[in-house]
Amino acid sequence: MKDWFPLTSYDFYSYLACGMFFLFGLDYWYSGGQYLLREWTVFQGALLISLSYIFGQIMAIPASMIFEHWLARGILRAPAILMLSDKQNKVEKFIEKYLIGRHYSPLPKNVVSRIYMRAKNDTGLSHEDLKNDINEIFAPALVNARKNTETCNRINFFRNQYSFSRNMAFSGFLVFFLLLDSALRSGNDEALGLLFLSFLIIFGMFLRFIKFYSCCAAEVLRSYANKNSTTI
Repeated sequence: MKDWFPLTSYDFYSYLACGMFFLFGLDYWYSGGQYLLREWTVFQGALLISLSYIFGQIMAIPASMIFEHWLARGILRAPAILMLSDKQNKVEKFIEKYLIGRHYSPLPKNVVSRIYMRAKNDTGLSHEDLKNDINEIFAPALVNARKNTETCNRINFFRNQYSFSRNMAFSGFLVFFLLLDSALRSGNDEALGLLFLSFLIIFGMFLRFIKFYSCCAAEVLRSYANKNSTTI
């Protein structure tokens, strides 16, 4: 964003856009869109932006807990764990091949070997201890990655992208149920169309979240294996 703009790009996309989308769904559910789909005064517009930002911040908490920690790290394997493992399961193969394309698979064995070797030197832990707790590898790998200017910039880009995608997917999840109730009550084509649109947002943005989440982990681990030396 420009220097004069009061919000960073991360704030604008991860909080403001997600909060505004949720408020639209809430307004449509409550009044059929009478409040948001009208002319606004400057004060009312500023209030809407403020409320959108606040709701975006609030939704980031359950979005992280449910979509990142429960789904991406619980139901599915965390990307870092997958990348340091021996093979993919069928679900992971399907996701990578048909839904997100790259970076959702084990790293090459020679890369994994270098990562474990460096982690053993940095932490003093055995291979088995590191394998049982991947965080013992990822933590020093992240410290290493942040010492490199280009790698750090890429990590920040991927982190911003996956945070936005995660928050928007969760916003779409909430809006979906609001619109579902509206569609069941009214049965009109507009409500059904918006319901389908919200489903596409949930599905598409969750896949983008997994994509960028995996890209971020891959960037950290590969830089650790390659021992980047250009520092900030």
